[in-house]
Amino acid sequence: MAQAAGEGRIIDISGSGAVPQAMAVYSAVDAASDAAAACRKTTSKTALECECSARSEFARLRSAYDSAVADHPDWAKPDTTVWWSGKALNFSAISRALATCP
Repeated sequence: MAQAAGEGRIIDISGSGAVPQAMAVYSAVDAASDAAAACRKTTSKTALECECSARSEFARLRSAYDSAVADHPDWAKPDTTVWWSGKALNFSAISRALATCP
């Protein structure tokens, strides 16, 4: 694990068994983002309204996130980024996004 001053923690999971779980979260983030972007292009809803209206995608993201942090509690610590193979996830940001929609 690396840490840059003032920038939070970076957990490198390259080559570990945790990569598939992180990829599940990464894919769920992509799906939720794509659904929100499509909503913005086809409706007059705000970005937040579109985010929150992508219910199935957000449910998938919440499930993947909850599963990942249950198995890897360090990932949920503030300002923690999980990194592997050129991909990165900031679990603090995901947590905040999940909290914006009921």
